[in-house]
Amino acid sequence: QEQVKQSPQPLTVQEGEISILNCSYEKSAFDYFPWYRQYPGKGPAFLIAIHSVVNEMKDGRLTIFLNKSAKQLSLHIATSQPGDSATYFCAASAQCSPDTCSLYQNLQLRLQTHSEVQVKYTHRHTQFVCA
Repeated sequence: QEQVKQSPQPLTVQEGEISILNCSYEKSAFDYFPWYRQYPGKGPAFLIAIHSVVNEMKDGRLTIFLNKSAKQLSLHIATSQPGDSATYFCAASAQCSPDTCSLYQNLQLRLQTHSEVQVKYTHRHTQFVCA
């Protein structure tokens, strides 16, 4: 049962423009929303996160916007660059207790130097485990 969903499928933007990855979730108890980035041949690495007490978190070219009432958040990557090409994971969790951890899907962001940025939607599910 999916508790976190990502979109769009696919996203195409020009290099230098903003890439926007969207994420929606089902449980209002979720209060921590990390994003991870995975480069080909590497493991996922923490990228940026937001807590539900704020509605915006910025770090360099990355900004997360959280709309808790709509149960939606988005990751904005300003001035998209070829080095941003990776698979992006959205996750959501609450302070760990039974049934508060989520499933998430992943988006693959591919940037091309001379033309367009493409985000490919994939259907693989991975369990996000609270530690």
